Amino acid sequence: MPAAKAIVAAFLIAFAAGPTACTPSPGDPRTPLFGFTSEDQRMLACLDLQDHIVDIFADEYVSREGVRLTAQERAAFRNGWAEQLAKGDTFEAFEQSCFGTLTTQRYHCGMNSRTTGAVEECMRLSSR
Repeated sequence: MPAAKAIVAAFLIAFAAGPTACTPSPGDPRTPLFGFTSEDQRMLACLDLQDHIVDIFADEYVSREGVRLTAQERAAFRNGWAEQLAKGDTFEAFEQSCFGTLTTQRYHCGMNSRTTGAVEECMRLSSR
């Protein structure tokens, strides 16, 4: 499982390191809303997307390893994984980047994705 956590962390960091090096901070009044009605709505969308990505990775890991888990075991596994990623500050970088680049189109595409590859494709969608 440590290797899988490293993959999730790498994915979230790669997403965070996208074309956002010069994005204004969330509190900056120049921050564009990209189709969201408020900064709060976009921040919640980033948190939703982050959770969805962790769910996808957990599903892919369980499937790849051939592990059978009850719904309760699966929830505990996913929550433990998310907790370890949060301890490594992986989410902080993701949230900062996501807030600066997430559009409603990318959000809806990402939330409808069922694989990590599909999420990556969604994040490449033009922000126009």
